[in-house]
Amino acid sequence: MAHFLPGRPGGDSDSDSDEDYGFYDKPPRNYYQQQQFNEKKKIEIDLQDAIINGNMKDVQEIVTTRLNNNVNVRLDSGWSALMHASFHAQDKIVKYLLDLGADANYRADSMTPVMTACSNSSASNDAIYSIVTDLIEKDCKLNCIDNYGQTPLMKAIGCGRVAVVQKFMELKVNIEIRDLQGWTAVFWAAHHNQPEILEILIAHGARMTEVDKYNRSVLDIAELHEYNEIVEILKKHLQIPEEVEDPYFNEITTWHDYYPGINKGQKPEYRSEIPHLLYGMHLENFTSAFMKTGMDLRTFLLLEEDDMLKLGMELPYERQRLKIGLRNFHKRNWKIKAVVGMTAQRPENFSMLNYLTSLGSHLHQIYVLEATLQYVLREYNRIQDQIKFEPPDSPIREKLTSAAKKLIFNINCIRKAMNRVKYILKKIADNNPEPADLIKEKSLQDITMGYVTEAMVVFSIGLVVYHVKNIVSYLVRK
Repeated sequence: MAHFLPGRPGGDSDSDSDEDYGFYDKPPRNYYQQQQFNEKKKIEIDLQDAIINGNMKDVQEIVTTRLNNNVNVRLDSGWSALMHASFHAQDKIVKYLLDLGADANYRADSMTPVMTACSNSSASNDAIYSIVTDLIEKDCKLNCIDNYGQTPLMKAIGCGRVAVVQKFMELKVNIEIRDLQGWTAVFWAAHHNQPEILEILIAHGARMTEVDKYNRSVLDIAELHEYNEIVEILKKHLQIPEEVEDPYFNEITTWHDYYPGINKGQKPEYRSEIPHLLYGMHLENFTSAFMKTGMDLRTFLLLEEDDMLKLGMELPYERQRLKIGLRNFHKRNWKIKAVVGMTAQRPENFSMLNYLTSLGSHLHQIYVLEATLQYVLREYNRIQDQIKFEPPDSPIREKLTSAAKKLIFNINCIRKAMNRVKYILKKIADNNPEPADLIKEKSLQDITMGYVTEAMVVFSIGLVVYHVKNIVSYLVRK
């Protein structure tokens, strides 16, 4: 029976058919249909439960009847039975699966069975060692990496598997493979505080002077975590002497020490800041070498690679760290508000201390800005020299030209900042009188005027005494 649309009763149409305005009943839909049962997933769940419980009988039953002895079948998660057994450290089940022909180099999610075994941090050392040994006998690959660049060796180090690491060393695995953050095996040993493994790696020639993508060395990682034993091992093999208190950090006792030569009209050298900059760059072990040269701060801020080599920085990562540190120093933003007392207004109480602090800050800023300007100009000239040898249509030429424009902009900004500082200093000098407690050396004119004043005072006193004496004598005679 047809159901007609409301408002359109049957018989009003020119057609004898009611179907033009109506529709037929449709069969009801079942919105609660059960999901299709995933047999593959059920097999993996049952197999994993049997492996976790170490139930060899159930594992054999599942492999035989439900997997048809195909131990390399890809389960619902993508893993194989061998990967599950390796991860859960079931050494007997691993051996059983390998005997059935399980692939020791099966790969899923960038992991292999040996990786899953080395990732287990809770199982016994004997079980993991037994599994790794069985996998090695089946020619599993040891120099493979996962999506994070990590090798089985790194995973074993992270879990503290000393025997496994020693086994890998006997097989001469590559200990210098880097993960995505630039860490080699020694970085992993330092990060996970594994001194015994670190000694093993060093004994097999691991390099300790490498740096990661963040320019951190193995020693930096150990010191960051305050792993003293790791630090001692690294310093012993790197032949770094024990730290002693550096006298260069404590050489400032008076403001004359901070501004040497300023009372003779010379520019200050700010040598005392070099140790602090080296410390911030993690190069404090070079403090003595730098300070013995007598270089000033400007020379330090403009060091080039040849200068670093002459100063004894033989390792490339040390020179690279210093160059990056200097570049970051010159790249930092500079604001006029950063200068102490940068104002042309006359303060109510302008003491000698305020005067020295403000003057010293202004002088320091101009000194650093001059060094930065010289650094930027040098880099600009270097880029211009590179552009000359590039063809007109070279993409490198475009990049260099763009970099040169940015440097010109930076140079102009530095010049404006220096001019602004000088302008404000002039306003301060014009608008502020000398402080009342200012003590300075007398000029020749001041000394001469002092003598003249003293002579006039003596003469005046003598004249007064003479007249008083005459008056007294006159009164006595009367």
